[in-house]
Amino acid sequence: MIVGLTGGIASGKSTVSNLFRKYGIEIVDADKVAKEVSEKKESIEKISNIFGKDILDSDGKIVREKLREKAFKNRELLQELNKIIHPQVMEYFKRKKEENSKDEILIFDIPLLYETKMEYLCDKIIVVGVDVQKQIRRVVARDGSSEELAKKIIFNQMPLDEKIKKADIVIMNDGTLDELEAKVMKIYRELKER
Repeated sequence: MIVGLTGGIASGKSTVSNLFRKYGIEIVDADKVAKEVSEKKESIEKISNIFGKDILDSDGKIVREKLREKAFKNRELLQELNKIIHPQVMEYFKRKKEENSKDEILIFDIPLLYETKMEYLCDKIIVVGVDVQKQIRRVVARDGSSEELAKKIIFNQMPLDEKIKKADIVIMNDGTLDELEAKVMKIYRELKER
């Protein structure tokens, strides 16, 4: 069974993902796949042609912070970046789905699951949600981003209420880590029983 795991930036999705991993479930992380895709020589070339060579370090590798800042300041550039990365990420996930046996649980951790229209790959979808103000504070604290950039990133994603309407399971990450772990454990048991 393929379970899609999604939620906005700094919603606690990675924590939920790590908890499922702790219970022995394999996680396929879209951010890691996208990073690998963006580190390919041909991707670096295409991306730096669009964003400029100043996003590269002295070794010719992409400096993520510079790319992120430019991408979220200009929606058209962000769309160009997505055209390079998303098709390759999509192919990777399609292959993983084909390889999956129906009786084992595999979690696709995909932050932009709905935005990239990848929900069709999943049998069930879990959305992790959090209050927007808490989300902004977490992005600023975690990534060292400005509040302005944090808001741009958040508002470039599908609103939480829309994701919740499409979800099979919703985890509101509005309490302690212990409370979150209890919610994840309950869902894990329910998934194992199916």
